[in-house]
Amino acid sequence: MRAGHGIIALIVAGTALALVPLRCTGGAEAELLMTTWGMPWEDVLYRDTYARGYERLNPEVRVNYQRYSDLFEKYHAWHVVGRGADVMRITAGDYSTLVAAGMLEPLDSYIADPEVGLTPDEVADFFPTVWEALKIDGHMYALPSDNAQYGMYYNKTIFEEYDAAHPEAPLGYPNSDWTWEDLQRAADTLTVVGPNGEILQYGIAFELWAFPFQSFFVQAGGQIWDDAETTTYLNSPAGVEAMEFMASLIPRNAPIRSLELAKTASGPDSLFKAGKVAIYLEGSWRAPDVENYAPSLVFAVSSLPRHRQRGVVTGSVLWGMSAHSHHKREAWKMIRWLVAREQSLAYWHMLRVAPPCLTSVVESEEFRATPGVVRDGKVIVPPMPREKFEDRAAWLLDAYRPAPDTGRLPAFLMVAPYERDLEFRLATAMIQAIRGERTAQQALDEAVRDIHATIDRDRKAKGLPPVVRER
Repeated sequence: MRAGHGIIALIVAGTALALVPLRCTGGAEAELLMTTWGMPWEDVLYRDTYARGYERLNPEVRVNYQRYSDLFEKYHAWHVVGRGADVMRITAGDYSTLVAAGMLEPLDSYIADPEVGLTPDEVADFFPTVWEALKIDGHMYALPSDNAQYGMYYNKTIFEEYDAAHPEAPLGYPNSDWTWEDLQRAADTLTVVGPNGEILQYGIAFELWAFPFQSFFVQAGGQIWDDAETTTYLNSPAGVEAMEFMASLIPRNAPIRSLELAKTASGPDSLFKAGKVAIYLEGSWRAPDVENYAPSLVFAVSSLPRHRQRGVVTGSVLWGMSAHSHHKREAWKMIRWLVAREQSLAYWHMLRVAPPCLTSVVESEEFRATPGVVRDGKVIVPPMPREKFEDRAAWLLDAYRPAPDTGRLPAFLMVAPYERDLEFRLATAMIQAIRGERTAQQALDEAVRDIHATIDRDRKAKGLPPVVRER
């Protein structure tokens, strides 16, 4: 090792050591470091309900709860010096990267443990598409906590006013039977343009990121990765069709089409809250936020439309343990407890950002109403009374029930090793195609070339040959 490289390694190691929280058993037989990210008020769930609740049930264990804004980076820094959190909150998008780096402890032996493992019925209770997606070479390295979905928020007032004015050709509310054609019609019909060309009301609005494209891509019949997850098919005919469909939904004079206008335009979130968007494509996590900041807005949420097949991209948050944990059996017992029914319900009841990953929970009566969170007299998460369930959360069930036409579950979860690289390049491709800087085919071809180059570069660093791909 060259001297310069040695100095850098020492600096990295020293920085990592400084980032590792000091442990103090305080008389407990085992201390577990539990790490999460999130807003400070979320401590009411993760610290007060989970960490302190587990200690009350297990007085021999102390839970050292820590919340960080840069948790993923800390996981890597701790790993450098052979340390890690015992109970780690992880995003599905980072899961494969952590596994490949050897940072997560395999959970197979714990899951199968006759004393503290999971029963076959408990395993079957997890959403099957998520459970299977988390298997890497047949092994599990984390348990799923929740499964956020992507859906259609819609302004009920806009639809009602339009239908009242056009009884001969009403649109009706968005629903799970809508097709791409129905969505296109609503987007075109409900867009209102002013005399100077400014858009007064959007028929549809959404952020340009991976979730909408991946959903439309799968609905068009596309396959994102090959079985080895080293070749992506984003630039296949299904990808071009999905990209062109997305572009067709956006008005020609929309701010996103112009670099100059985009700098000053309000985002889809703000426009929807202001009542200027008929359909807003967004994730399940947005509902409480809209209720908080636009309490007078009359809205509901529907599952996504279908095309050749049904499909909705989802994102999960997981609980795993570091390969460097000194209390692995105790860490496993807490992880198992965190994803159990009671704690899963507490997650939904308090945060309501994503349905828990248990079929028994989402199909239960307790799922149909939530008390919300009030802190210091301020409503942080609005409650969802039972009468609001149909408008706010009933749509979430569609993804976990077999589609009538195929018998398959519409929900899918992306956890490929190069998923983050794909998402980054996909965002650029969408902007290029929608602004007309490149055709959909050209933008996707460039994205795919970059993703494949990254994969082959990493393979070369490991002494592996490049992937042989069809041209």
